[in-house]
Amino acid sequence: MSMNRRHALLAGLTLAGALPAAHARIAQLGDAINKAGAQRMLSQRMGKAWLGQLRPELADRARQVLQASEARFEAQLTELLAFAPTPEIAGSYKAMQHRFADYRALLQSSPSRERVDELLKTSGEMLSLAQVATAQLQERSGEASAMLVNLAGRQRMLSQRLALFFLADQQGARPDLVRRETAQARADFEAAMRLLADARETTPAIRANLELARSQWVFLQAALAGQSQGPKAAGEVFVASENLLSVMETVTGQFARQVSQV
Repeated sequence: MSMNRRHALLAGLTLAGALPAAHARIAQLGDAINKAGAQRMLSQRMGKAWLGQLRPELADRARQVLQASEARFEAQLTELLAFAPTPEIAGSYKAMQHRFADYRALLQSSPSRERVDELLKTSGEMLSLAQVATAQLQERSGEASAMLVNLAGRQRMLSQRLALFFLADQQGARPDLVRRETAQARADFEAAMRLLADARETTPAIRANLELARSQWVFLQAALAGQSQGPKAAGEVFVASENLLSVMETVTGQFARQVSQV
């Protein structure tokens, strides 16, 4: 590994996990779409952290990320239920609340290789529920900026999904599933970055952060290409995914502030 890459990853240890907690009441639709999209990311980040506990060198860090992610997911779910502007959207969040009880039980169990398939299945179901609810909120706005909040927010999820499947691969997940999901996540991320960069609503400030995200994407790609069974590779993927997430949190928030109140 080059010294520049190593320094960037190590510096990321101070960024990784330093994500905003959700405690304030949702007042604007842009904020609601942002937090709704963050539920997608958290569904994958929690799974990544659960798997990270199986790596001795990552266990303490992963446990902290898991606890923080669970707390944020629950807090945002409460806010989104309170904000829900239609019975249909409220129903989506009630369904998510019900399924999260099962997911949380799994996340709070001792991680094991034998439950990796169950973890991937349940995290995928949570992701699907969160996607439906996010799309419902975007459709309520109808603005191009709302679509960009959704799209930028989905990049956060993809950063975590890539790391989730990398760690699952280390624990014996089906190789065909890992290859398929990883290839799809990479392609989706690249396509979305192009759309975000070309959007009329992308301001110079947002563009600067997108460039930073691209540099972090390079680090994550390099980490994903590491030796799949090595402890160093696991640590690098974990940190690189957190760093990319941190930048895309900022970008998503910037787009969210452009959405009109509805």
